[in-house]
Amino acid sequence: MLKNAATKLAHSSTLPSLGNKELKPLQDLIIAEKTVLNSLQKLSTDFTKAADTLKVWASNEGEELEVNEQY
Repeated sequence: MLKNAATKLAHSSTLPSLGNKELKPLQDLIIAEKTVLNSLQKLSTDFTKAADTLKVWASNEGEELEVNEQY
């Protein structure tokens, strides 16, 4: 899901119709978009690792905890 978004957010850093005044804010926006996207991808990876770790932990806890296999 996030990889599709990354592809959609790909931008060209050179636009011949824009001058330097207009290009700098656009480049700043593009950098901010890419930073947010990278952060979301890392967060997604962290959530996946945490969920997997919690599942392993819960399976070793005994019958008082029920492990749900749905994703």
